[in-house]
Order: sequence, then structure tokens, then C-alpha cells
Amino acid sequence: MTLPSSGTLSLNQIHVEAGGSSGSLASINDSDIRGLIDKSSGAAMSFSEWYGASAETVLTSGGNVNGQAQRQQITVSSFISSGGTLRIPSNIWVWSDSTSTAALIIDIPCTIINEGKIIGKGGVGGHGNTTISNSTSNAKGNGGDGGIAIKINSSVSNVTITNSSGAYIAGGGGGGGSSGVEPQNTYAGGGGGGGGGNGGDGGGVGTGNTGGSGGALNAVGDQFTPPQGVAGSTSAIGGEAGGYGMGSGSEDNRSGGGGGGGRILPGALISGASSFYTEPGIAGNVGSNGAAGGNTGKGGGGGGWGANGGDGYRGTITGTDCQGGSGGKAVEDSANSYTLNNSGTIYGATT
Repeated sequence: MTLPSSGTLSLNQIHVEAGGSSGSLASINDSDIRGLIDKSSGAAMSFSEWYGASAETVLTSGGNVNGQAQRQQITVSSFISSGGTLRIPSNIWVWSDSTSTAALIIDIPCTIINEGKIIGKGGVGGHGNTTISNSTSNAKGNGGDGGIAIKINSSVSNVTITNSSGAYIAGGGGGGGSSGVEPQNTYAGGGGGGGGGNGGDGGGVGTGNTGGSGGALNAVGDQFTPPQGVAGSTSAIGGEAGGYGMGSGSEDNRSGGGGGGGRILPGALISGASSFYTEPGIAGNVGSNGAAGGNTGKGGGGGGWGANGGDGYRGTITGTDCQGGSGGKAVEDSANSYTLNNSGTIYGATT
């Protein structure tokens, strides 16, 4: 809470604002008290300099993405000092576009008050053909794991995270597994995980079997359509959270890619998607796991926020079964103790 801007101001009030306990011993030269007004040790100071001071820093936008105020992959010490408070307003997205980097990294003792959205990156859908020229394949066509929303670095103590009513902390969904990995005709890509995971490429040799791209902030995932004159299959549609795994209706040498995962919270299933495709893996929504492919040659659906991707299903086709990726954690505590107060919504593990 910000100190008064006028009237009586006591050392005890200042001490409490700096993070101390009311009534405990304090002096005006204590480092935490001086830190409220950026004073060096022994500098001349007057109580009036603490009028309106606050230990809390409100995160500001770093620019808009798809019309959304946002900060990408931030570290707490870049905004506050040790023991301080960082408040994330309701209109701010803190997000990651890498499954290997958390959206918010806590590297100092602090308090985080989240009123906005902190989200990890969705895992990529498994690819149905590891030889496809434009593919960045996962091993054996498995779906990629979802990324972490908040990571507390090793040996960081005295951390409190408050997730306020209406706020979200969401790990990325796991990508769905493809229906196979050999260059067979019917192998279909898995859906991308919730949090912007790309859909996996489909089988068949060529450039027209690409999975849909992950969605931008507050947007559904994309559906890839081959350019005019390019042989290939349109991918499964994207989802609000996890993308849909591709269903291949026949051995036509052009099995399509999975749909991209969206970045909409909480995320919902898109009406009609499961009936349009031939028993594809259905995307996960609202933190739920993606479904496995329905029958031979179906890619698994991407997992919803913080949830696992569905397994691909090859049936009797020769090849390797491909698994969905694991959902990303909402909070990775790195074996530290911390305090979590939640009256909002959390998708994914918190330890």
C-alpha cells in the first residue's frame, strides 16, 4: 500500500511499507527503508521525502501484440529490488514464446500480485514425416512438452505469489503426437498445445502438409492451406487452446498437419471441428488433455492450458506410436518453499 501523501507519517508506517513487521525495531537508515526513496547510507533525509512512497511497482506494457498490452519473458529483478512487490495489472499479458524459457522468472525474494495473465508457450504437435523439407521435427513424431508460466530460480526464498480474482497463471499445453514417423502415406500431424504451439507437419513428401501456426495473444491457432498449385492437404483447424490433430480419411500421399494451438483464456472447443475431420484428435480446452486420434492414421489433439497432448494413433500401419507432450507447469518452484494465494484460475502444476 502506498504511504500517505500528506499529514502525519511515522517511522513504523515507513517500516511496514518496506516489508517490516509493525512495531519491530527499525531505523531511518535501514537499507530497505532507504530503498523506498533510493537514498544511500548516511545521506541527509527528511520524513517528508517518504510521502507517497511505495514498495510496489506496477508493471507497464512493453508494447501491444495483436492489440494486447504485454511483456515477453521477463525477469523480476529487472523491475524491482529484493523484497519488493511487482503488480501485474489486469490488462497485461506476461508470456513466453519459447518452451525452454518461462514467461516470468523470479530470481529474488519478492511478492508477485497477478491481476492479468501469465502464460507459458504451447508444445509443438508431433510431425508425421521426419523427412519433410520444412519440418523441425520432434524425435519420433512425439508432441513437444508445454512451457512454464512462472519459474522460481534455485535457492530463491521468501517468495509470495498472489493470483487475484479474474487472473490467470497457465502453463502451455503439450503438443499432440503424430500418427507415425516413417514417410508413409497416412501419417498425420498432431495439434499444437494451448499457448501458441505450432501444429505438426503431415506425412507425404512435399511442402503442402504443414501444420497450422500457433495463435497470437488472445487469438485462435491457424489452419494451414497449401498455396494454389501446390499439392498437399489443408491442416486441421486451430483451437482456442489446444489445436486439433489431423484426421486422414484415405491413403492419398498428402496427410495434413495438425492445427495450431491458440492463446485464448480460458479457451473452448470450436464447434463442429470433430465432425468435419475423420475422427481426429480433439483439442483440449479449459485445461483439459487433448484426445488421442480416433482410428488409424490420426494425430493426437494438442493439450489445453497446462494439460497433456493426446497420443497419435497408427493402428495397423507399420511405424512407431507417437505420444503427446506433457503439459507445462503454472509454477516451477525449483524445490523452493513459497507462498501461493489463489482466488483466480491456475492451469498446470504448481510445484
